[in-house]
Amino acid sequence: MGIIVQAAGVQVSHGGNRIFTDLTFDLQDGDRAAIVGPNGSGKSTLFRLLTRDIAPERGAVTQRRGATIGFLTQEPALDPATAVRDLLNQASGDPDQLEREIEALQDRLAEPLDDDEMSAVLDALTDGLARLDDLLASDGAAEMDAVLDALRVRRELLDRPFGTLSGGEKKIVALARFVIVKPDLLLLDEPENHLDADAKAWLETWLGSYKGAVGLISHDRYMIDRVANEIFEIEDGGIQVYHGNYSQFQEQKVARLTRAIELRELAEREFKKLKESAEDLTQWARQNPKFATRAEAMRRKVDEERARLDAEKMPVLTRRQIKVEFDVDRGSTIVLTADGASKSWGEREIIKPFDLEIRHGERVGIVGPNGAGKTTLFRMAMGREPASAGSTRIGPSIVPGYYAQEHETLDPNQTPIDVIRRIKPLNEQQALSFLVGFLFERDDVMNRIGNLSGGERSRLQIATLILQGANFLLLDEPTNNLDLPSVEILEDALLSFPGTILTISHDRYYLDKICTRIIEIRDTIVTDYAGGFTWYQQHPDKGVRLTRREVARR
Repeated sequence: MGIIVQAAGVQVSHGGNRIFTDLTFDLQDGDRAAIVGPNGSGKSTLFRLLTRDIAPERGAVTQRRGATIGFLTQEPALDPATAVRDLLNQASGDPDQLEREIEALQDRLAEPLDDDEMSAVLDALTDGLARLDDLLASDGAAEMDAVLDALRVRRELLDRPFGTLSGGEKKIVALARFVIVKPDLLLLDEPENHLDADAKAWLETWLGSYKGAVGLISHDRYMIDRVANEIFEIEDGGIQVYHGNYSQFQEQKVARLTRAIELRELAEREFKKLKESAEDLTQWARQNPKFATRAEAMRRKVDEERARLDAEKMPVLTRRQIKVEFDVDRGSTIVLTADGASKSWGEREIIKPFDLEIRHGERVGIVGPNGAGKTTLFRMAMGREPASAGSTRIGPSIVPGYYAQEHETLDPNQTPIDVIRRIKPLNEQQALSFLVGFLFERDDVMNRIGNLSGGERSRLQIATLILQGANFLLLDEPTNNLDLPSVEILEDALLSFPGTILTISHDRYYLDKICTRIIEIRDTIVTDYAGGFTWYQQHPDKGVRLTRREVARR
């Protein structure tokens, strides 16, 4: 075990706002630290500090000599003209090139070097020889194939230039490179995005046995629980370290803050007694001058204690959070019906004909591999995408509310306050007060939606669902872009929602908490599982196929 990277007394500001004031921590071999905190708290900035992409205003970030660091960013910056196959081959390593580098290092040892230079060359030589041994002992082609299969990288992508890939494909290819390279410190910024459930499970297992250190930014609490052995919470410009996974962190944090509040209350009571004693002593000193010196010393002690208490940050158990409360009419018992519905694009069959009924009060999750047709089924349910055969229909008195993953239901040229007032006749102050409950500031509500962050647009979509009075929520990846405290507030609101929910999500923690029924789409087949997400995973043979006889296309 050894320290790979260390931060000491780091201070960073951006745009005049202080992000970190006194950041101190280290990452060692075997550490798997999940970085949590509200959106905008500085999680990605922390990673940029560790890679020395930005420099602190004060303090220092130091790396172990010769340490390699891999940083999976939200938008990977690899050569757009290079073929995917070549990028992955470069990651696998070239033994001939590595041998040439080793020979060059050996030649340097014959040159006159000072102690620091000699140490650096020896470290690089030792690392190079170890990498060469690993490279010669491994089957690079077999390893690459295994990684490509695990991360669901389609083989037809290999000969395409990197720049022609979609955003999701680029991120998966960049992740595959780091899996092959295995740097000493692997920094992953939301690696779960664009991975299906099987690929996530593989990545979690792989990270769980990683010999180097891992820094993980993720909204996937299931992944954090399986991977992390430490939680770094960014709060008030610093980092509070908790040992364990996310579930243990939640318990430890409540216990720590509860104890801190108790100690603060005790300190305030002790200060009150001290102040009262000082006032009594001052009264005595007015009648007996021999107490004057003691009274003055006591007053100074009171002032010093007050200054110390004021300088300490007050522990906050509950911070400002979004307010999500649904108040809707019940609607009809039969919410959604599909009768022999199917979907094809030309000759390509997406979903075979199926029958489906969703009733009032059900909370149904839709799962399946990327590209299986989950969003297509969603759009068919809403009538936004016609079925190629059969039909779908929503019951009478049902008011659907659609949360779009890409926020396409929001006009980027409007402002949040415009959107709110278009849905419900509120004056400007009423609309502003409503949006404040979703953590919007005055400047935010007057800004173009196209200029808002992903998290702000997500909160705005949730706000519109509430105002619409929707009693049938169709939620496509609603936890994307929300910070974890906001996700947990949303989940609690959905658990008490009096209507019906149909949701798509890759967030297994969310699915497990919310859904009581799972519908899987895989290889064009729709299968119904009469249980939550964990039950579905544990009983893959208990599903009921909803596929019916072929229905003539329209």
